[in-house]
Amino acid sequence: MLVADLMTLVAPPVTDLLRRSQTGTPSPQPMFPTMVAVRNDRVVAIVSTPRIEATMSAATSLAVGLDPQALVVATEARFDGEQPALTYAVMTRQRTARWVLQEIIGSGDEVRFSVPVDGGEPTGQAAGTLRLLAEAMGQRPVDVTTVARTDRGGTFGEQPFLPPEQGRVVVDAGTLATLQERVAQIGGRALYVARSPEAGRLAMSAGLPRACLLGGYPGSA
Repeated sequence: MLVADLMTLVAPPVTDLLRRSQTGTPSPQPMFPTMVAVRNDRVVAIVSTPRIEATMSAATSLAVGLDPQALVVATEARFDGEQPALTYAVMTRQRTARWVLQEIIGSGDEVRFSVPVDGGEPTGQAAGTLRLLAEAMGQRPVDVTTVARTDRGGTFGEQPFLPPEQGRVVVDAGTLATLQERVAQIGGRALYVARSPEAGRLAMSAGLPRACLLGGYPGSA
């Protein structure tokens, strides 16, 4: 998947988070550093916390539990020292890395965004972010074909494991529930975008908090 295609999936939820941070409060608040996981060409999870270190700590859990095709970290920054911008550190499962910039124009209800563009060679913290993402994406993901059934009755009672598509949702739910418990302590959120209403219900029955289940963005259904 091309980075440009990834950005068409990732930019909408990120810019929506920034809009929310700038409206509904007496003064605009900075957007939390946010990690987005993309799998099967759709956004599947979003982790957002007040501290970049806490957001980055979710990388390995997402890489192992969700088996994403890409992880993207979005933060607010200043381009050329003064122009407000969103920066995106993009890392694919093949360890292809990109640094992307998107200018922020205006603020509050009038905020607009430029088309994301190549941000050039990352340095400093940006290079460190990509390195940490690469390390996370180098980890072996969970095998979703070995998720044990809890209901051994009925037609499929003799089968010890869930079908892979159901096992996938159960692992997703466990990963996001664990992350939510961790980041909630500092005011962060871990959100899951289920592929269907049925998958959403299965995720909640597997322990995903209802508050973590998010409605879809374009490209996430």
